[in-house]
Amino acid sequence: MRHFDVAVLGVGYWGKKIVDEYRNIPGVRVKAVSDQVDRNLEFCRDRYGVPDLYHDYKEVLEDPSIVAVNIALPNALHYPAAREALEAGKHVLVEKPIALDSSNGKELVDLAAEMNLTLSVGHIYRFNNAMIEVRRLARSNFFGQIYFLNLTWMNLEPPYPDRDVIVDLAPHTFDITNFIFDAWPSKISCTGRAYRREEMEEMAFISSEMPNGTISHASISWLTPRKTRHVEIVGENRSALIDAVSQEVTVYESGYTYKLGIERNNTIQTELIHFLQSIGDPLTETRNSGTIGVRTVEMIEAAKRSLAEGRCIEVPQE
Repeated sequence: MRHFDVAVLGVGYWGKKIVDEYRNIPGVRVKAVSDQVDRNLEFCRDRYGVPDLYHDYKEVLEDPSIVAVNIALPNALHYPAAREALEAGKHVLVEKPIALDSSNGKELVDLAAEMNLTLSVGHIYRFNNAMIEVRRLARSNFFGQIYFLNLTWMNLEPPYPDRDVIVDLAPHTFDITNFIFDAWPSKISCTGRAYRREEMEEMAFISSEMPNGTISHASISWLTPRKTRHVEIVGENRSALIDAVSQEVTVYESGYTYKLGIERNNTIQTELIHFLQSIGDPLTETRNSGTIGVRTVEMIEAAKRSLAEGRCIEVPQE
């Protein structure tokens, strides 16, 4: 891998993790970071030796030596920051969601193609070894016909003022379902509520019907004390429970239960290496492309429409 100077825009909890992982990739230097909070900038300088610190991410984009940027800013800034970064000639890895409106996401995809730049979205579970193995097994008919998926994405979080739980967690559940099936839902139904405030949902149940008839059901919550990141697959021949954090896959088959030998990987670092390789080699598959990011936002929009209208929404297939 050739040498890269990169920057991270937004170095809160997740942005710091990205800076830390870049340090362990040979040939990569985090030259600049931006954040509104001084202590976050100072942390990156003192802990990671980042030389250039900015409050305004726009100043980072003026540096011609920076080849690529990771955007870990608040959700509302994903679209404008990604657009400005692409316009400045930078390759972009933006955290999910790619934008709050799918039409804005499509603009970014078109702009990246026009500028011949890589645009990736932080759908991290596409780089999780357990998910990769389950995808392989599903495609090799290991489960037989898959009847349904049950995804549980729950933990205790404060009521964030700038987003709801659907925008925050449902991108993962929709994206994982697509990754396993290589298909998007044809119908989506959603119910949800806020409890600690007047509006913006803190829990939701989202049921999706896949084109082949499989049902995918997601339970998402910021109210549950125990953090859970589970995917349950129920099939005609075998079933499995995937713990996405520990990367353990437990298989249930004819009365027997056993675990698969999954070698746990560092998903953040794997994603970053994949991003950098896609810059150095145009033929590299972009597993988490901007197009996938846009389709995920379209699923979120359908879920929100279902919630608002109290009915099942049919999703156009592309």
